[in-house]
Amino acid sequence: MDTKFSVALHILAFISETDEEANSTTLANSVNTNSSHIRKITALLKKAGLLISQQGKSGFQLARNKDNILLSDVYKAVYPEKSVLHVHEDANPECPIGSHIGEILTPTFAHAEEGLLRELQKESLADLVNKLYAANKNK
Repeated sequence: MDTKFSVALHILAFISETDEEANSTTLANSVNTNSSHIRKITALLKKAGLLISQQGKSGFQLARNKDNILLSDVYKAVYPEKSVLHVHEDANPECPIGSHIGEILTPTFAHAEEGLLRELQKESLADLVNKLYAANKNK
């Protein structure tokens, strides 16, 4: 799995808590990546209705209160049509393993992803932010 999900959470947490203008440069500095990567992820978050930006005005804002943004919403935004687990598609159909591996693994993989989404639905962006503040207090 790539890091788009954690970067998206980082972006949203930063935007929810900063007094600075949350533009792609500021966000890239916080994430320690380039602005282009930030723009790709913010585009996904905007498309999913989690972020807004105003034409002619630099920076992003949350589209909803952080209590109303579930981690599952963010996950679905950055992976709109992608599963975490994939079965390889070119298995040898003449092989006793290759001929059945897809049909055997697909339900297991789907069940695992459903479990992941169930867990992510239990936590909001506000919960994540509260954990970040607690972690900073414990330093």
